[in-house]
Amino acid sequence: MRVIAGEFKSRILKDPTGNRTHPMSEKVRGALFNSLGDITGLDVLDAFAGTGAVGIEALSRGAKRVWSVELDNDAFDVLQENRNRITDEDRMTVHRANVKSWLANQPELDFDLVLADPPYDAIGMKAIDACAGVVKKGGLLVLSLPPAEHIDFKGLRKIDEKRYGNAKLVFYKR
Repeated sequence: MRVIAGEFKSRILKDPTGNRTHPMSEKVRGALFNSLGDITGLDVLDAFAGTGAVGIEALSRGAKRVWSVELDNDAFDVLQENRNRITDEDRMTVHRANVKSWLANQPELDFDLVLADPPYDAIGMKAIDACAGVVKKGGLLVLSLPPAEHIDFKGLRKIDEKRYGNAKLVFYKR
């Protein structure tokens, strides 16, 4: 697994072993960031961060700062190691926590871009709703889901949906 483009292009990221994390493929990550366009200067939440590949890719492509939240212990260890290989705590903070609980304890935070790639076998709607609630006005939520899932949010408008094999990306705007 590697960083696709930008400041950290071609840097190698550690893959997870022995946990239920499903890292977003390079193809889907590339399509995601190509769809987003210029993200320079944005504050980004990488919810259900797994290995941190999505958040690191956001930094590589110009995001100002990334907050990565992951609950799984094994995945968090990989996330932290990948962050330490590529960047520092000033640009990317990592948190071992439940996304919903962590967001509830961060009332001052809101984000230009929220990237949420929950475990496909346990999509927690309360956590997804919490992610939707911290999108700034004019900001985006991008949700990675199995193709059969359909989710709508109060206050967000679905603006696009792209399918890639066993995954789809759904783009919402506040």
